Amino acid sequence: MFFQTHEDSTAKVTRNQALRHLVMFQLKLAADALRDLLMSPISIVVFILDAVRNPRLEDSLYLRLMLLGRQSDRMINLFDEHQDAGHYTVDQAVEELELMVRAAGRSHQDNDQEAP
Repeated sequence: MFFQTHEDSTAKVTRNQALRHLVMFQLKLAADALRDLLMSPISIVVFILDAVRNPRLEDSLYLRLMLLGRQSDRMINLFDEHQDAGHYTVDQAVEELELMVRAAGRSHQDNDQEAP
């Protein structure tokens, strides 16, 4: 969920939390838009290829593209529907990146303190 609190919690949204969620939502919207922009012409091409090839269902390029679209939808997780469903999401990727940046910052800080 957006903010992990209990239903009876009196916790308030801080500006930093709200800003982080806004940035994440914009990042996800951009990823979703890029996916749609790429999939639109590709879907036309694979549909034409399938129409010419007349493949078996399991060999359909169009259906494979639809499955890829579903996977990317779960990964982008635009409205936090797949967060707890065991799918790797953009949210998790950003959290891992944040942890790496923080660790690198701490390491850099420790090195600066050790320097004479």
